[in-house]
Amino acid sequence: MGSRSGILVLLIALSSGFGVARAQSAPPATPGELRRSIEEMLDQPDFAGARWGVLIQTLDGRTVFGRDEGRAFIPASNVKLYTTATALDQFGPDARVRTSIYGRHQPGRDGVLRGDLIFFGRGAPNLSPRFADPSPRRYSEMIPARTIPAIEELADQIKARGIRLITGGLIGDDSFFPGDRLGPGWEWDDAQYYYGAEVSALTVNDNSLTLVIRPGRRAGEAPAVELLPETRYVRVINRAVTTRNGEPRIRVERALNSNTIEIVGSIPLRAASRQIDVAIHNPALFAATLLREALTRRRIRVAGLTKHLDATARISQPFDETLMTELAGLESEPLSEMIKVVNKESQNLHAELLLRQLGRAAISAAATSDPTGATSRNPIDDYGVPVAVITAGNNLRRQFLEKAGVDTRPLSLRDGSGLARQNLVTPAATVRLLTFMATHPFHQQFTDSLVVAGIDGTMERRLQQTAVAGNLRGKTGTLSYVNALSGYLQTRSGTRLVISLMGNNFVGSARAVTSTMDRICILLAEYEGRLE
Repeated sequence: MGSRSGILVLLIALSSGFGVARAQSAPPATPGELRRSIEEMLDQPDFAGARWGVLIQTLDGRTVFGRDEGRAFIPASNVKLYTTATALDQFGPDARVRTSIYGRHQPGRDGVLRGDLIFFGRGAPNLSPRFADPSPRRYSEMIPARTIPAIEELADQIKARGIRLITGGLIGDDSFFPGDRLGPGWEWDDAQYYYGAEVSALTVNDNSLTLVIRPGRRAGEAPAVELLPETRYVRVINRAVTTRNGEPRIRVERALNSNTIEIVGSIPLRAASRQIDVAIHNPALFAATLLREALTRRRIRVAGLTKHLDATARISQPFDETLMTELAGLESEPLSEMIKVVNKESQNLHAELLLRQLGRAAISAAATSDPTGATSRNPIDDYGVPVAVITAGNNLRRQFLEKAGVDTRPLSLRDGSGLARQNLVTPAATVRLLTFMATHPFHQQFTDSLVVAGIDGTMERRLQQTAVAGNLRGKTGTLSYVNALSGYLQTRSGTRLVISLMGNNFVGSARAVTSTMDRICILLAEYEGRLE
């Protein structure tokens, strides 16, 4: 569900019938033949234990093919379609999120800032090299960097204020998003990897680090390890070894509530370097540490400790930004750019940030009792406990879906990204959502955020040199035993289709399922007849 992983085994299944995504030599000539061809693909004996949910409709609502379209399926990252569509509708494509650094006072003429420096996040995803790369393909992956450009810019702004000494500490404040850092229903063994990174209102570098592992100079030595960005926030224990021959077998491990990363396994002398992305624990403290290290490089001294404050801590230590002085700040990319990362690259963390932004919007709209309008104050329930923004975000998303004409009764939407297996949607609901978004005022921005088959994102290498390449715009979804593909497709005769293909419970190679989906898409794209 991300752009890069530590898995060092690549499975290519081109020898089986599933491995080659080709349509029949004689494409179906009638709607009936088209339906029978799709049925034959879904009814292969190898899929006897699997579940298929399929709905293919014309954009004006005529059903071309359906199978169990009203039943619930685990959609994996197809959930991101629901999250990004709601965010576009709620906030508009030009919405931005500001990250601020506050002090209680203006710095003195002597260069001394008295009190703490507060690094305050509101859920912006842009404090990473991903948004600093100006190339046209900048969303393809986040290139590891020794320093984070956004952090360096914030440090430069503080230096430009003439500050040389901060008498207090440096606080990473993520109280803007009350609630758990992990999504509801997430599996514990996902949390150490980049695709299961903790969610925080103060997010930097996708809340992950990259380990670059190279062979040692001779067999028996430990491999060389480079940490990007360079930081002392984590501790690395290198138990791996360089071997004379063999295959690379490197694995990293991090306990859930720890920032000690252990490297085990082996790497041969002539092997290429390996990059493994590891999620960190406590993102707000990580962000504050990176800022402190950037300030140190500029000879700005922080006298106090580096600390983290969340919404629970802010109950006893209230924070009101209207009483603060903003010393530095950054605006995020517009929402239209943020959702490209979410949908094209299937970036889980960014989708979770959007869901929590929706929750904050819902809470703020309901908080009529706050006469100051200080949106950074923590929403507190009747028991003095911070309100979970996930619940509020889910409620707002469901309201949007109902407005879009989606039957929400069979749906279970737990998180923003689709990593939770408790998410359940129907192909019918997904097609209805996509149909609604096709005529939405922000339909172009929504469509532009979707992956283009054979061109970019998670489908860059799928369906190349077929009639689907450059034609299908949609969203993939992948978990163990779960695959999904939903989006827009045009037939050769010019009919625009909305499709949702979901496969669950197939324990064989996922390639078998995705290849079948690809073959269905090719059938549709090459179809020249009328669809009635």
